[in-house]
Amino acid sequence: MVGKKRKDSFFGIHFDFHAMEGQVVPSVWRPDVYEEMLDAVKPDYVQCDTKGHAGYSSYPTNVGVRAAMRNDIDILRFMRDATAARNIALYGHHSGLYDQQVGKFHPDWCVVDVNGEIDHDHASVFGPFVDEYLLPQLRELAGDYKLDGAWIDGECWGMRVDYSHWAVDAYKAKYGVEPPRPEDVDYEKYREFCRDGFKAYVKHYVDVIHAEFPDFQITSNWIWSAYMPEKETHEVDFLSGDYSSTNSVCSARYQGRVLEARNMVWDLMAWGHSAIPCSWTTRNRNTKELGQYCQEAAVTIAMGGAFAFFNIHYGFGGAVQQWAIPIWAKTAAFCRAREICFKSHITKEIGVLFPADRNQLSNAGIFTGNPGSWNLAQWLDLLQDTQYSTKVVFEHQLAEDDLSEYKALVIPPTTCLTEEAVQGLKTYVERGGKLLIDGPSAKLFDTLGGYISGAVTDILAFIDGGGALAGGETQGVALTPVDGQAVGAIYDDNIYDSEHTHAAVTTQLQNGRFCALAFNMALFYAKNRSTAIRRFTTSMLEGELGYKPTIRVTGSHFAELCVAQKPDGTMLVNLINVAGEHNVANVRSYDEIPPIGPLTVTIVPSVTVNRIIQIPENKELEITRHSDGNVSVTVERLEIHTVLQIQ
Repeated sequence: MVGKKRKDSFFGIHFDFHAMEGQVVPSVWRPDVYEEMLDAVKPDYVQCDTKGHAGYSSYPTNVGVRAAMRNDIDILRFMRDATAARNIALYGHHSGLYDQQVGKFHPDWCVVDVNGEIDHDHASVFGPFVDEYLLPQLRELAGDYKLDGAWIDGECWGMRVDYSHWAVDAYKAKYGVEPPRPEDVDYEKYREFCRDGFKAYVKHYVDVIHAEFPDFQITSNWIWSAYMPEKETHEVDFLSGDYSSTNSVCSARYQGRVLEARNMVWDLMAWGHSAIPCSWTTRNRNTKELGQYCQEAAVTIAMGGAFAFFNIHYGFGGAVQQWAIPIWAKTAAFCRAREICFKSHITKEIGVLFPADRNQLSNAGIFTGNPGSWNLAQWLDLLQDTQYSTKVVFEHQLAEDDLSEYKALVIPPTTCLTEEAVQGLKTYVERGGKLLIDGPSAKLFDTLGGYISGAVTDILAFIDGGGALAGGETQGVALTPVDGQAVGAIYDDNIYDSEHTHAAVTTQLQNGRFCALAFNMALFYAKNRSTAIRRFTTSMLEGELGYKPTIRVTGSHFAELCVAQKPDGTMLVNLINVAGEHNVANVRSYDEIPPIGPLTVTIVPSVTVNRIIQIPENKELEITRHSDGNVSVTVERLEIHTVLQIQ
């Protein structure tokens, strides 16, 4: 093993290139630039291409299909030697189930759809692929090349419902009957069987390699991420994923919070370029500017994760962008200055449920198309945009964990929750908790007595945000108050003189309160972001439910808040400047993020505050103590990210 283990690695670089037919590896050869990059950036680890989705190995494998190669250079051997000389770990970017060459040469190993059509792009998890193809190549990487690990790509997000004879025989061996089909009532049972098959497949190759090469560290890309809301098991050594190259700040805040909620080591990888389309096949890649890298890194670092970025090896593995090396070196310096955040955890302030809602049965992808995931993302955007610090809560945690530390919980739209989850939420409220329920989920809580839920209809809604109306299309949910009180207003038109109905029903339940919205907030906010709807959200959480944030930031709407805690109890208040054009669809790079400030950070009396140190400035801030017991400090100017360490 070379360098740090992945669990201790804070900053990395990923290069792949997905060698394709007719390409010579490498066609351009610049080892001097590669070594210049390593010396300038000094990452903890590098991930390099070993096999892409096209199925061509970029090293001289004895097992799979080799790309066309120059005889005078083995680029993987060079990269291993160059990184080892600098004590930098090296991981292989290795495509797993998504392998187009397997489909050509071993069609019998592939997934088969419900109509009997072979999916030549994806291997079956139930067939020989793992033992006869993937594992022998991993042995080459671990044994012959002495790599430190592998990042297996094209896995859970490439999984399909599988009716290959391998899968059908496995199902019949387990249940004694033919597998259900989409028209059958128990079709979800077969989809779950395929999911279990994927987990068993990953566990198998990890266990085998660990037995032979104990120090070789492996992950399956996006395992236990937003694609997989169920309770995790710990097959892999770390969690990792490469989030969207567009709207990247929002993508990172969402994907990172899901990984952070797992009790595992994790990192997020930014696409270091805007790709059109967001695809492994495109050459249309516009490298991002320094501010973009740093802004995305800040979002990830604030949640306690490690950060990496991805760029293409040009010349099919022979060169990196020499002109971008200074940008990458400055990005590395930005991250290193904030390494205090590494391995912190978001505090339990507002919890947002990730519903394990898998009701899109028409979707062939068994880990994609989860509506609960989409609804979660919209609520995280809304709450973070409203400057609340949020943490993801999985459905199984509602029944298994102590929820009392959360000052409020939010339930996005979902079609179902387990009885145990609903009971856990009921107990949470009865003991003093505050529960905000998005409209489509209201029917799941009818038994709590606050209202009777009725029809769901498409509406054009104008929602009162306290002096301004937020307009947009969404779903309306009929809520008739019973023990609860109608609050808020939804108007028929963009004028306060128009007809209106209530926007929510709030109810006292023993020591706590819950509030159900009379419309689909996730759907509304996805297309209708506005100041007024954020004010409405504040009025529901703070006005109707009585939620009071532990930490509050004021002074600019662009100051995102993430409150985290180190294992030793140290509280870290992260302030991130999310101004700029990161969510503008046709902006591929931008070189200016307007600074914001002064910002006031206010802390409630329950947090003992002796000193506050601003990092990376290493500056002690002057504390103002107020008559109500609150304390506050001022951050005069925020460029991108600062951390307030509370002592």
